[in-house]
Amino acid sequence: MVGPSADRSHRPSPRAAYAHWMRACADAGWHAWPVAEQVPVQAGLDRVSALAVHARRASPRFACAAMDGIAVAWSSLGTGGPLPAAVFWPVDTGDPLPAGADTVVERERVTPCADGSVLVTGAVALGRNVRAVGEDFQAGQLLVPGGHRLRPVDLGAAAAAGFETLAVARPPVVAIIPTGDEIRPVGSALGPGEITDSNSVMLAALVRRGGGRPVVADVQPDDPDLLAAAVAEAASSADLVLVLAGSSRGRDDHTATVLARVGSVVVHGVAVRPGHPVLLGCLTSESAPAVPIPVPAIGVPGYPLAAAVIFELFVAPLLLELTGRRVADRTPLTARLGCDWGSPPGVEDWVPVSLDAGPDRTGSPVAVPSKGRGAGSVSRLVRADAWWPIPIGQGPFARGDRIEVLPVDA
Repeated sequence: MVGPSADRSHRPSPRAAYAHWMRACADAGWHAWPVAEQVPVQAGLDRVSALAVHARRASPRFACAAMDGIAVAWSSLGTGGPLPAAVFWPVDTGDPLPAGADTVVERERVTPCADGSVLVTGAVALGRNVRAVGEDFQAGQLLVPGGHRLRPVDLGAAAAAGFETLAVARPPVVAIIPTGDEIRPVGSALGPGEITDSNSVMLAALVRRGGGRPVVADVQPDDPDLLAAAVAEAASSADLVLVLAGSSRGRDDHTATVLARVGSVVVHGVAVRPGHPVLLGCLTSESAPAVPIPVPAIGVPGYPLAAAVIFELFVAPLLLELTGRRVADRTPLTARLGCDWGSPPGVEDWVPVSLDAGPDRTGSPVAVPSKGRGAGSVSRLVRADAWWPIPIGQGPFARGDRIEVLPVDA
């Protein structure tokens, strides 16, 4: 275990902590791959393909007309005179090409005659306005790779290729267990010192956006026995367990003890701000018979800003693996810093920033860090357009410096 330390210099970086956590879970018998399920192709939107989609049939399946007009054998057009009715066939777009025809003359260039023949205006190239078999794609051709978030066009292509259902990654189940004697469910009347369980709302929404299925438990009191039972029950059917709050070392902080009882604590404390008290663990059947297979677990700090950072660093990348996605949907954005800024040494500092609507003279948006440094300020997240993850050991920064930010999903 990478244990807790008051000295931040001894805490692992987020990247090192994540890698160590994944290795420990794998050593316990856990595997980070998606579980496939079949869904109707009509229900595949925004799901992640578990397998590559190869066309079961060609498209078009037959040679067909690409325009409304007449289908003819090109050799019959050489006379320049009227075409008798016996040598052409009226066709509409998409109609199969009649036997013996190899060219379609568009309707605008065809003049009907009284005797049923037609006159064709201008020269016509062989094969004009004909879609050949497999012109769009051939049978066996790769249409959609595995690990791809399915778009409307992907579903249309799969249907055209002969698929009624698609193999997609089952949404990983993420159990969210709020804790604390002072925490009350949303909508409750609050007494002195009581707090609404807003973190569960935020994290559940982030899980859904990340492709998972959140299952939020009832708020658990600061009782190690009750919390251990709730964690074991959640792990019996979840792919990931999040225990909210109690990850630090206060009198009522029991999450580390509970995770160790139901499994093991792999990492306690990470060199990140906010969120340094985070716990990374693995729940196992050796410690809790109700847990059928090893399940990763995270002790999430209770402050909203810290909880959001821990989601970005540890939950989001794990959801990528469990849904089979190859890469994240977001890419960094280059911006110019709108003010001087200092970052503490020895930690990866995640700073919420707003982005000015108009770019500066360099063409980059201007990033302005939100005011205040409290991890309990949810309004800083509301005002933020992006995260500015400052790597360990970087800074100070001057106004106008080029920085990379990670846009927050709208």
